[in-house]
Amino acid sequence: MVNLEFIYHYTNIEGWNGIRNGHSGYMIKHPITGKLVESETVKGWMLPHRRVVPEGIEASQIDNQATSAAIFGLTEPTPKSWINYKEECEFSLWDYLLSCCRKGKDMAFLLKIKLAEEDNPLVLDYSHIRKTSKDLQTLKGTDRYKTRLAEGHRDYWNSRVKLSDYQGNFTLPEVVIFNPIPLERISFVKKIKPKY
Repeated sequence: MVNLEFIYHYTNIEGWNGIRNGHSGYMIKHPITGKLVESETVKGWMLPHRRVVPEGIEASQIDNQATSAAIFGLTEPTPKSWINYKEECEFSLWDYLLSCCRKGKDMAFLLKIKLAEEDNPLVLDYSHIRKTSKDLQTLKGTDRYKTRLAEGHRDYWNSRVKLSDYQGNFTLPEVVIFNPIPLERISFVKKIKPKY
């Protein structure tokens, strides 16, 4: 069993500033009141912002919670399992992850999140998504493509376990939290300049 007090989250300058100062330009559910408010009024919170599984064909074999917005994190700041993961491709999965987190900005920002009991964190094995991606390359244009896409996301979602029950046995562990995190539980660790 892996007992974690913290998880680690990568973002960019806009993400970090948005947590501290609020985002602008859209309506969100306020993390305390639950009412829709202008996003720039919610300051001091990391908000769930990306679906665990996209809506559509990807989610056709799983329950609705899988398409809920979540906060994603890692069990350690630079997990060896992600860094050493090998695929038959030209890119490093770790470098790819960091480039996705920085979203076109020069630097990635590493944040440390203190977990609380109400977070109810889950751990999923992202290796199911990588395997599905590889399979889909050979299935393009076939009838099986959409089915395999749905199966891969189903396998990813079904891999989930509570963090408190996690045995440290996933190939690419990814932590998911569905509730907002207040700024007082988030600390800035460092900036990182990814290779790509």
